[in-house]
Amino acid sequence: MPKARVAAAAEGLPKIFQAENNFGDTVPAKNGFSRRSVLGALATLPVASLPALAETAEHPDADLLWLDKEMEEADVQRNLAAKACRRIGKKCEKLYPPKPPQQWLPDMPVSLHKIIDNSTIHDLKFKTPEPLLAWHKALDEQRAANKAIQDAYLDKVDEINRESGVDAAEEAFNARVDELYKIGDRILASPANTLEGILVKLRAVDMMDFASFADENAVFLSIAADIRRLAGEAA
Repeated sequence: MPKARVAAAAEGLPKIFQAENNFGDTVPAKNGFSRRSVLGALATLPVASLPALAETAEHPDADLLWLDKEMEEADVQRNLAAKACRRIGKKCEKLYPPKPPQQWLPDMPVSLHKIIDNSTIHDLKFKTPEPLLAWHKALDEQRAANKAIQDAYLDKVDEINRESGVDAAEEAFNARVDELYKIGDRILASPANTLEGILVKLRAVDMMDFASFADENAVFLSIAADIRRLAGEAA
């Protein structure tokens, strides 16, 4: 289905919406507004420029305003959980054993290269010369030894993390993130009837990181429907 552009009133909005070209440079949008530029421009609207509306139960966007407060608190708790993870992580790093150096496999000796050069494909496939078999066996043993050293190091790191509470801290952080996103999803699913309500949605998108959305178009359509409603168009 083709994406139709929607004409919107420009009052209170920045005069020039900007978009990004293929090189990541910021340039004036020539053919309509990009989704990212519209959302970014709306996000710059100061709250002071909005109609003064008391936060009462009769407010047209009372539910969104309450969800906004819930999300602010959820964001605070998420940041606290993130700080706890970083604090424990730094503590653990001091307890980690020295990381084992990368073990590189030796180059094939010149004598074995000569054997390969003097052998046919049939010989190499069905009757591999003994020196080559011994060489490959030695390489396999070296790989296994290197892996054992790395695995032992990682096991020790996991043990330190577990005993220091890293797993529990990460679980707590993930729970806070889930809580914040659930509130954000409720905000985006709620219709906004005022510019104040739209700003609640934009703050939610900022906290949830707009770039991480799998479907950025869904976010844009939610806010576009609100703008049409405010403009007097049918929802």
